[in-house]
Amino acid sequence: MSIHWTSVIAKNCITIEQELVGFPFHNRNLLIRALLRRAAYHHKDFPQDYRMAGFQNGIDTLGDKILDFAIYDHFIHTFLGYETMNRRQIRRIISGCREWYSANDILHEFSLDCIILQKYIIWGTDEFDTQIWAKDGTKILAGCFKALVGAVYADAGLAGVRTLLENIRYYDTIDSLRFQKGQAKRDFRKAEDG
Repeated sequence: MSIHWTSVIAKNCITIEQELVGFPFHNRNLLIRALLRRAAYHHKDFPQDYRMAGFQNGIDTLGDKILDFAIYDHFIHTFLGYETMNRRQIRRIISGCREWYSANDILHEFSLDCIILQKYIIWGTDEFDTQIWAKDGTKILAGCFKALVGAVYADAGLAGVRTLLENIRYYDTIDSLRFQKGQAKRDFRKAEDG
């Protein structure tokens, strides 16, 4: 049975590097950790060789913070253009931008429907059988995406995260998703009134 796990891990790592990330990892264990769910890690047949990589816990938290920073970095010139606003107005604009691009519900939908992240994740048997990622109300793929961002950052820094986000057309796709859902993008200029 461990041969099955080994082949799935190898295939998923190579495929995600080629299809999403855009470059091979220097430290493949970081990518394995990002893709590996706790339920798979604790499965009785999971190969001992891969246990040293760990599972998503922790790297998803790193990815959450790095994703926020990458969003700020992406829009830094826009933020700096609001020179006539006071500090509170600018904070509100920056916070709104972060919420727009990194809310868990939209990250889950983006991961599920746009980049099909669930096909790369190394799921536990029960998770895979029940297709836990497709259940109503779940945001499980948001955490998986953040784990991937954390792994990319740990392996290739902010430049690697930028490459990932460009490859998957992150900002444009999130905008399209939100507009399709009927969510009018917040007009940040209204912050001038606050």
